Amino acid sequence: MKYHHGNLKEELISSACIICEANGHDHMSLRSIAKEANVSQTAPYRHFKTKDSLLAEVSKRGFEELTDRMKLAISKGNIKSANDKFLEMGLAYLEFGLEKRKTYDLMHSPIIDKVQFPELLNAAQGAFDELVQILKELYPGISEDALGKKCIKFWAMMHGLVGLLDMKIDPDVGSNAGDAMSIVKEDFRSFLVESLEF
Repeated sequence: MKYHHGNLKEELISSACIICEANGHDHMSLRSIAKEANVSQTAPYRHFKTKDSLLAEVSKRGFEELTDRMKLAISKGNIKSANDKFLEMGLAYLEFGLEKRKTYDLMHSPIIDKVQFPELLNAAQGAFDELVQILKELYPGISEDALGKKCIKFWAMMHGLVGLLDMKIDPDVGSNAGDAMSIVKEDFRSFLVESLEF
């Protein structure tokens, strides 16, 4: 065990993110995080009163990364149309959900009451707001009611695709997130464009 001079809270969060993605949030504990960070078992309690508060931080980091990926996907210089932005954002969402599957599961798990963790709630809203903005571009003048319904429809659709594609991932035969993405990538553009018409 080391005597800690650096940013202990950040190291604990990083360790929690590693454990979550490796083993899932069900197998996380403040003790396992302390072990991963190579600090005393009491060290995490200086920054996190409960396991839920640490899970909320891991979930927040997940939403922040998802938002960053979505923003990056539509900031490419060759992407001009709203349809292309929508496509790239959708692909970024799928890739994140498949690459960070266990973190993604935690982010959408009812185990954490987001209302109790305002920073997590804001991070989750940030990712959703990216979808709102692109749909406003796709449907100029859309009413708030119609916009809300379309946002929920597309968010649910992408969430469902992550779940369906995840079933195509089989570590025992060496398939991975990239393999799953290749299943739909070619047809994804037409799928999303067609879905915009409903």
